[in-house]
Amino acid sequence: MESCSNTTLKRAPRRLAGAGLFCAPGAARWAQYQQGMSVAPECFALMAFLVCSVLPGSIPSRLRATFASDLLGKAAYERMERGYYERLLAPDRSLAALADSPLSTDRSKLPKAEDVFGEVSRVLDPVEDLRERVLKPSLTTRVGEASWSTNAFGLRDAPYEITKPPGTLRMILAGDSIAAGWGVDDGAEFESRLERNLDNLSRADGGPAVEILNLAAPGYSPGARWEHVRRLGWSLTPDLVIFEATLADFGWDERRIRWLLSWGIGWDSPQYHETLTAAGLKPGATAKTYQTQLKPYREALLSNVYRVAAAECRERGVPCVWLLLPRVGCPDDPGARRRLRGLAEAAGFSAIIDLSDTYAGIDPAALAVSPHDYHPNADGHARLARRLDAEFRRLPVWRRLTDATTREGETSP
Repeated sequence: MESCSNTTLKRAPRRLAGAGLFCAPGAARWAQYQQGMSVAPECFALMAFLVCSVLPGSIPSRLRATFASDLLGKAAYERMERGYYERLLAPDRSLAALADSPLSTDRSKLPKAEDVFGEVSRVLDPVEDLRERVLKPSLTTRVGEASWSTNAFGLRDAPYEITKPPGTLRMILAGDSIAAGWGVDDGAEFESRLERNLDNLSRADGGPAVEILNLAAPGYSPGARWEHVRRLGWSLTPDLVIFEATLADFGWDERRIRWLLSWGIGWDSPQYHETLTAAGLKPGATAKTYQTQLKPYREALLSNVYRVAAAECRERGVPCVWLLLPRVGCPDDPGARRRLRGLAEAAGFSAIIDLSDTYAGIDPAALAVSPHDYHPNADGHARLARRLDAEFRRLPVWRRLTDATTREGETSP
């Protein structure tokens, strides 16, 4: 990460508190971090910046500019993005410096996400599995400037019946905060737009109704995305699965699983089992130990997730489309993209859709939720939906599914 001045670091908690960003418990947690933990100063600065990212409208412009100039640059983008994603679930757990502290083995003493990110705590509930948190069901609120609502299943989506209606082609989307539409209003996410487009197209051609149920949630690593499919998605009887990915997926599961394993979570997960065995991991160690053991297996861990996802879909006879999305303000890395696509192709997904060039040549400022939040705004989502709509129409698996569902609806009593 690019350097930032000690003066800025020391002023950060005070300035943020003055801006009304920390409640009393949050300020106390921050003080505990400073007094009792050996956490790298850049972690405090990054956490402060990330609070700015979540609540941009609540922060004076001069303060936002200070953090932007001190903390953001080309070298810092990947670090900022990774931390932002991770802290949407639990801001404390992604701080690698905590791995050497007593907190790494005493989960109850870790600062909670809601102490730092009030916005996130309103939409997420903790669970004791790989997902760590799930969206609260039947919720209507606002997150920042955006409307936010969930259905009875805890999906940021319209109400659906658990039983698929006759003559309906149902898809599910597994993804992270981009797919969940972080920062945009209900119905503005690319998933909702794509569903409307495909449903209108299909019905106009005399085909089935089309549903896309959005299982995406902020902060979900690839393994957590698949865990949500396994725990909820299959009960919705999908005809097709869309597995969303970005280049940020590299190393994401390793950073999450080392903490979860130290708390006894994830040892029996199929999407990690092969890699954990190859790495020789055993229960009872610390997150720091697992970090060291897993570092050579970061890419293998992601490959493990992809292969299990594709295999489980094949076993159920359900096509699975791997979808690669671009990230606003982050230049495409052709080498990393080839490696990620290679993992997806080797896993055996039914189809590959790569939308990496969707934002090419467009000023990132015109596509981002805010100057300090790289998530796509409504226009960014609209562009993704249009591209995805065109790609889906060309997929052989899409035509087969619409034809089969139409015939099924015609023969139903």
